Amino acid sequence: MEKLTADGKVTKRVIKPGEGILPKPKSEVSVHYEAFLVKRDSKYDSSRDRNAPFTFTLKNNQVIEAWELAIPTMKVGEVAEIICSHNYGYGEKGYPPLVPKKASLRFVVELLGAWEGAGSARQRLEAAASKKQEGNDLFKKGSIEHALFAYRKAREYIIDLWNCEPEEMDECRELVIAIQGNIAMCYLKLREWNNAIEVCKKVLERDPSNIKAYYRIGQASIELVEFDEGLAFVQRGLQVGYHYFQKR
Repeated sequence: MEKLTADGKVTKRVIKPGEGILPKPKSEVSVHYEAFLVKRDSKYDSSRDRNAPFTFTLKNNQVIEAWELAIPTMKVGEVAEIICSHNYGYGEKGYPPLVPKKASLRFVVELLGAWEGAGSARQRLEAAASKKQEGNDLFKKGSIEHALFAYRKAREYIIDLWNCEPEEMDECRELVIAIQGNIAMCYLKLREWNNAIEVCKKVLERDPSNIKAYYRIGQASIELVEFDEGLAFVQRGLQVGYHYFQKR
């Protein structure tokens, strides 16, 4: 257990190590958490029960001080237990009706992702490329769900990018195709066949000659026992591949 304050009233225990990056000082972060009252050992809140991750910006007065101290020490994918006294939680008044006065709190937190804002087209392209690389690193380590989160964030930076120079538009198109392909691969690994097919079809809208997209749709369709459609996409992929190599 790690003490995060000199008085020892905020502690962190790693339950599962993370494989990803550490948040930067003013990153936006997304977490899943369960919150407990220490004295009663009773749960009073949970993002997992709502199936809705909680997203906030560090150092922006959006969360309690214990989280401001603990979250920056966590790597993406890490699950940690955070315990704090009321001084670093909801103070002497508590948070009625959920948190009593002077309540010590315990949290189990998973850091799903961390990212920074980007303004100009160039900044957005660079942020997307960096997030894509983060996803690649997580994927190689077998952290598929967190890789998928990173790829989705990479896509968000540039999916609607249009006010840019022609060469940046070309770069954006190629990067979106690559990111979408990686998202599809994550869905295949997670056995989310319909999502994989949907994303691959979006790849083909931008790049009708993308052989991997045809094969991935074929694979997912066969897993869904849609053999005719799966084989049709595989055959189209073979035709595209044949014409591609004929031109070389």
